[in-house]
Amino acid sequence: MTPAKFRQSFPSHRICHALTALACLISASFSLTSDAEELLHWKDTWVRSMPPGAQVSAAYGMLMNHSDTTVTLSTVSSDISGAAEIHEVIADGGQRRMVRLTSIDIAPHETLVLESGSRHIMLLDIAAPPVEGDFVEICAITAAGTRACDQAPVKRQNTAQQDTYTNHH
Repeated sequence: MTPAKFRQSFPSHRICHALTALACLISASFSLTSDAEELLHWKDTWVRSMPPGAQVSAAYGMLMNHSDTTVTLSTVSSDISGAAEIHEVIADGGQRRMVRLTSIDIAPHETLVLESGSRHIMLLDIAAPPVEGDFVEICAITAAGTRACDQAPVKRQNTAQQDTYTNHH
């Protein structure tokens, strides 16, 4: 009688297999999360410094898609603004104006360039303007919900632009 009770106190083979499968699924989901986060990568991000009292600024940089599929960027955010939007500057007759973009597709292994006078991120409803030398978190969120964030330094202008102006005669 004791051996039968002893065998019943241990999980059956089906339960062991189910627990092993569950452990594999949990492990795979952690692996997919870290892989997804590595598909988008920021480079050379920066936020334009603002005069005291200003409630709007802009963020720039490059967002690279390292995946083999097109990624749809649907939202952006920052830790200093009430809202953030992707804008593009377009020519309209003899004028240039900004247009809000609701999404942008980034082709496989391509880079979305966000720069002054072109596509960029508008930071709106800023309560406390960051000062030069601060860092601002900028996040890109895909339609699938993947987040790619970076700490962007606050500058008056991009270092490459400064070099161009410094060396210009």
